[in-house]
Amino acid sequence: MHEISIAGAIIDAVLDAARKNEAKKVEEVFIEIGELTALNPEQLKFIFETITAGTIAEGARYNIEVIKPLINCKKCEYNGPIEFFEKLHFFLPVIKCPKCGETEIDIIAGRDCCVKKIKIS
Repeated sequence: MHEISIAGAIIDAVLDAARKNEAKKVEEVFIEIGELTALNPEQLKFIFETITAGTIAEGARYNIEVIKPLINCKKCEYNGPIEFFEKLHFFLPVIKCPKCGETEIDIIAGRDCCVKKIKIS
């Protein structure tokens, strides 16, 4: 359950930004997580609610947008979303180009996790 360490790092960043901006309350947090991170948005929200108790982020709303993977195929130069990916292992997906089936690809989106915006008061 890697959500715990990721959630902790996100909340640390949110609280740090809130302190730097002299916030009294964190109202809302907007987060993007790539589908390839294997992070579960509902688990993240639960962890956020738990670890922010007693902080200025307690009771904040968490808007999490899941970003679909985008690839660039080195063989046929396809650039776009993947239609599927086969799982070789739980944490090691084998991603193939939907146009030619090639596995020599560059992942250009879908594996990041970032805080996009924080609404404070």
